[in-house]
Amino acid sequence: MEKNEKLINRILDELGDKAIPKLVDLLFDEDAKTAMLSADILKKLDSCREIMKEVDKKIDLAESNVGMFYAADLLGEMKCQNSINTLYKLLGIVKEEKEAMIVYGALLRLGEKEAEKYLLYEFEEDPYMKKSMLDIAIALEASDNPEIFKSILKKSKENEELVEVLQSMCNKNPSFFYLLPGELRGKFRE
Repeated sequence: MEKNEKLINRILDELGDKAIPKLVDLLFDEDAKTAMLSADILKKLDSCREIMKEVDKKIDLAESNVGMFYAADLLGEMKCQNSINTLYKLLGIVKEEKEAMIVYGALLRLGEKEAEKYLLYEFEEDPYMKKSMLDIAIALEASDNPEIFKSILKKSKENEELVEVLQSMCNKNPSFFYLLPGELRGKFRE
């Protein structure tokens, strides 16, 4: 990771915003490592408009690749408010539930409560999504809804991986800490 951090800083120092068009192209590269490195750099730049423009272009061309979902996740993480319509259009071309979860997760980070309802249904009700429970919980992590927290807490008894999501939610919203049972509270303070 240190090697990537040095590369990111070097690109930012040498090129800054001039690197955005090429980085957006690399975000849609089929190589996951390249796309992830590009996303890490784009997070540090004001690149919302360029990412949205490329996603819109690919939607208009009916092109779908893994980069679209890296881009969707990035738009949500960067809180690109103008991307909500783009993300809803992207939902129109998803082929798999996992792709939909990524887009709904991005929408939830942008404050779209409908996305929260969809993800909660998938988390609590859809029997086919049991193997994706952690991914759905990660998408729900942006929620400030205590009922979402309680739902993840309840499922954490069956799936210990969910405890990390609870920790993150408590870090973002300290009032959730008081919803934890005593044994988890003790772990979170360590």
